[in-house]
Amino acid sequence: AQIRLAVKLRFLVGMARRLTETIGTINMPPVRERLGWLAAKSAMVESMMLGLEAGGGMYEGYYIPSRHLVYTAQVVTQELYPQFIQTIRELAGGALIMLPSSQADYDNPEIAPIIAKTQISPAMSPEERVKFLKLAWDAVGSEFASRHVQYEMFYAGAQFVTSGHSFRTYDWQAATGMTDATLAAYQRQSNPMNKAA
Repeated sequence: AQIRLAVKLRFLVGMARRLTETIGTINMPPVRERLGWLAAKSAMVESMMLGLEAGGGMYEGYYIPSRHLVYTAQVVTQELYPQFIQTIRELAGGALIMLPSSQADYDNPEIAPIIAKTQISPAMSPEERVKFLKLAWDAVGSEFASRHVQYEMFYAGAQFVTSGHSFRTYDWQAATGMTDATLAAYQRQSNPMNKAA
């Protein structure tokens, strides 16, 4: 399931870049910052997929991915997917709204010339722009897109469930052991009897 999501996020990152090229905002520094954020988060999920495979091991004759990294990916992506969609909506601005309603608009001899004049893009023809922005709407704004957001947030369970799995499978002994070892070293160094010796 997480591999599917990694592919889905890569698709959305590519669509976000194409969106900014289409509406002519790609060279704005704040837009590039947002695209870089999307790219980094997508790569983070891909790296978790590699990590859960590399961190796995054999169990009763079968290779099993790292359980904790599976749960980590679930917790992280439940929050990440809605953020992706919101970021792409912000990058799109009003471009996803100001579109012909259907093919009937193109068939209307009074409206078709207006579409050609208003749907301009530095990257493609007016017709290609409309076609692409309709795809983008399907991915981030439609009822179909809304169902995907809901699915990605809850298919693995409520967040308290996936976070509970993460809590249960994390190597707490290793983490708290580091804290305890640091604290013990600090106490030894700050003991006045040690200084006297």
